[in-house]
Amino acid sequence: MQIHSLTRFIAFPFIIAGGYVFYKNATDDYFSEAYSWILFPLLIILVALYILSPSIDFWWHQKYPIKIGPPVIKWLNQYSSFYQGLNETQKAKFEKRLSLFMESKEFILMTAEKDTMPDDMKAIIACNAIHLTFDTEDYLVEGYDRIVAYMHPFPTPFYKHLHTVEIEEVDGVVLLCIDYVVKGMTHETEYNIALHAFAEIHMEKHQNTQMVDISKEDVGSLEEVSGISHEAILQTIGFDQVDTRLVALHHYLRYPEKFKSIMPDMYQKISELLKA
Repeated sequence: MQIHSLTRFIAFPFIIAGGYVFYKNATDDYFSEAYSWILFPLLIILVALYILSPSIDFWWHQKYPIKIGPPVIKWLNQYSSFYQGLNETQKAKFEKRLSLFMESKEFILMTAEKDTMPDDMKAIIACNAIHLTFDTEDYLVEGYDRIVAYMHPFPTPFYKHLHTVEIEEVDGVVLLCIDYVVKGMTHETEYNIALHAFAEIHMEKHQNTQMVDISKEDVGSLEEVSGISHEAILQTIGFDQVDTRLVALHHYLRYPEKFKSIMPDMYQKISELLKA
């Protein structure tokens, strides 16, 4: 049996004890006079466990991660070429990091019904972050704690027009249109906006990846690598411009073999920068 919440497991006997003390206080005058004080430390312990539960449970899951469900593993085997290329040890590492990433973030599904985001949807988004950071230790993408998924393109206070992807550094939020995320992962010639978002975060946090120089000739080569035109990328993300260094990082991750074949020098440079 796997313990999903260590704090709930620890809290259970204190809840039982508190219930018993409360009951005895209500039914036994002698007990109430002699032992009612016990409720106070029990309450303090339960409040402390509630406040510390995210940290305690995350520490526990680092040692005993929640296993990724079979539907997610099946999806990864079908649509994540990066995961498919890993050996069994690397797959275990990927799955552990994916589980911890999903545990550490608040996922919000923006629907009229305020539905809870299902785990498979969380995993579809999160696996892109794990792919990008697989050779680093910053796989939790610290500083970005909320991931918001819309069912359609959306406006925001910063960008009034409809778009499909945005990161807000100050608030630590990633905003995505989930339909475009799924399309970008399941169709080879569609731009992956989730990978785009986490690549943008990586570029902001690690200045070395901004050292990549993209020439006009490289822009044409990037289109050859992906089969996606620059205009199609702009249409997908919903902006009238995009940092070509970000596109290069996306294509390096999404089409590694073609990237290495067509742009070997750029491939080598990005490889070195990502592992630095």
